[in-house]
Amino acid sequence: MVKKITVSCRSYETFLTDKSGRKLTPAYRDIGDFEEGLAEFVPMKRSPQGHGLHGFIDKQGKVIIEPKYISTDQFRKGKTWVIYPSGTHYGLSYIDRAGKELYKIPIQYYPRDYLIRDSKIDFVCNHDTKEDVLWWRNGEFFILNFNFTPFVEQQLLQSKSISSFKYQGKFGIIDKDLALKVPVALDDVDADFTYSGQGMERVRYGDKYGYVSPITGELLVPFNYTDTRKPTNGLFWVKKNGKWGCIDKTGTLRIPHQYDEATGFTAENRSAVAINGKFGHIDKSGNVRTPLTYDFASYYKHGLSMVRIDDKYGYIDTTGRFIIQTIYDEALPFDHATTIVERSWLRFELSRDGREHFIGFSFKLNALLIIAGMLVFIWLSSLFYQVKSRFWPGSDKAHRSQGH
Repeated sequence: MVKKITVSCRSYETFLTDKSGRKLTPAYRDIGDFEEGLAEFVPMKRSPQGHGLHGFIDKQGKVIIEPKYISTDQFRKGKTWVIYPSGTHYGLSYIDRAGKELYKIPIQYYPRDYLIRDSKIDFVCNHDTKEDVLWWRNGEFFILNFNFTPFVEQQLLQSKSISSFKYQGKFGIIDKDLALKVPVALDDVDADFTYSGQGMERVRYGDKYGYVSPITGELLVPFNYTDTRKPTNGLFWVKKNGKWGCIDKTGTLRIPHQYDEATGFTAENRSAVAINGKFGHIDKSGNVRTPLTYDFASYYKHGLSMVRIDDKYGYIDTTGRFIIQTIYDEALPFDHATTIVERSWLRFELSRDGREHFIGFSFKLNALLIIAGMLVFIWLSSLFYQVKSRFWPGSDKAHRSQGH
């Protein structure tokens, strides 16, 4: 490779030559180092915006990948990244040695990041192949093609799946082959799977949630939702425009967004839902199985759901039939074989067949008894003081005199 510099950083030519010095290529602005049989090159012709265009040639000078990218890098293990205009953004893809696209980041889902208008393109003087597209934020620069130190790269290569990483308050996701799957733009990643599971991991961009694959890192569900719930039985409750609906792990809407409240689906194939303050139950197909007529309805557990009508609690089975009538002032769902209920100021351990075992007074009655006891104590103390003052008027004074 031969470089002829007429005016440093402004006018120069680069040629690929054979061992005898014969030129194998026309004059290019720059040719990079060969890696895996290919070298990056930048021709004299620039883009309409005045930027260098990047492609690849082989050792005979033949153009293998046409110069159409704004930035790229050497090939590693048969692939490299390329940056190019994509609408109002710069996009990033990975290509193989034939120029075939292997993966394309869906940059359109990150509308506030990596905009062309906010970017700055820089390259090393006389070396156009050493070029980067930069975005400056609060004195720190971001790049779409994220680079790691060799130590971090080694850790990532040993990973069995994807890895999320944080830079300047933002998260990105990279796979075990060092391919960036989500650009450094996320505001949160549910790494501990509090709201994730069943084939999808929740991520947040701005104030909206979406999902990525925990295996490949690819964005499966765009950022459409203001809230989400832990998935149950293959369905994900997600909130949009103030209403809850359900999607599956492909992002397909299975239950329309129409509910004000919703619980996860249980083994009984039921979810408690509410519209305008009235509760009932639906199944995974969205069919109403218990009419939305209750003032409250819990999830099902052990085949029973706790319901409330006019401030009284009872329990129904999956057909809506009352197993235990609404006679309780306070109650809890059957999370275990028995539960705790209260009626008429008394507290009971309740079994699923309706049998009661008295275990004490209600918490409200206990509280009232404590308050009443304190009031009686205060009244008796006051009464004792009055009696003492009336029948032994000098006792306090004598006691104080002895103290001196």
